[in-house]
Amino acid sequence: MQLIEVISQLESLPEDTFICVRRPWQRESDALLVSYPADLRIPADVVSQGFEYFLEVPTAKEALEVFVQEPTLEQMTDLVLFYAEHDAFPDWVYGV
Repeated sequence: MQLIEVISQLESLPEDTFICVRRPWQRESDALLVSYPADLRIPADVVSQGFEYFLEVPTAKEALEVFVQEPTLEQMTDLVLFYAEHDAFPDWVYGV
């Protein structure tokens, strides 16, 4: 699954899920959904496949609440990418 596909399904994903993504983080990057393990660590087998913690589903959903108007899927994905990298919102988001 690609990151953009995860973002397109975000509203229907379980809240107790990590989004893990392979670098470089881009819209088309490979993504994997991981249910929260008891120790809240990304499982070793996921890491060994080259996936890294990206965001938790609830955090990604919260980040998307910043949009004033209805964004495109690409804008949503770009916002989540920026937020995951910088823990901040891009300036362009306020004009959408």
